[in-house]
Amino acid sequence: MGFDYCFACGKDNPHGLHMHFERDGDGVVCHFQTQEHHIGWPNVQHGGITCTLLDEASAYVPFFMGLVTVTAELNISFKKPVHVGERLRVWARPTKVSSRLLVVEAAVEGEDGELKASSTAKMMVLSTEKQKQLGMEGLETRG
Repeated sequence: MGFDYCFACGKDNPHGLHMHFERDGDGVVCHFQTQEHHIGWPNVQHGGITCTLLDEASAYVPFFMGLVTVTAELNISFKKPVHVGERLRVWARPTKVSSRLLVVEAAVEGEDGELKASSTAKMMVLSTEKQKQLGMEGLETRG
């Protein structure tokens, strides 16, 4: 299975979010529309889906830099509810880059630019040895 079955971005996962990211300057952007099966409260997107949008956007920043990382920390602030059918813009960009760690800020916004949620993530760069230990060696990144 590989990336094609990733819950967030996998094109072949029938239960996934099917997120597709593009470069946006030194960051990334994705457009997403919440569906009825993403709800928590009636007509409101489940917070876990919002977390996934932010985490995946944060992971794609180093991915497009050619780095294999894992999320070491993810701090999220929820600002406004996301309603079923809303079109969203999800973006992320690096704020600090070192050889072992990237700090990434991300946001989920409505089409009108209204902030729905934001996050700061610490993405740990994996050594080749650690990638092998985790079965992640040979991952195709897009650097």
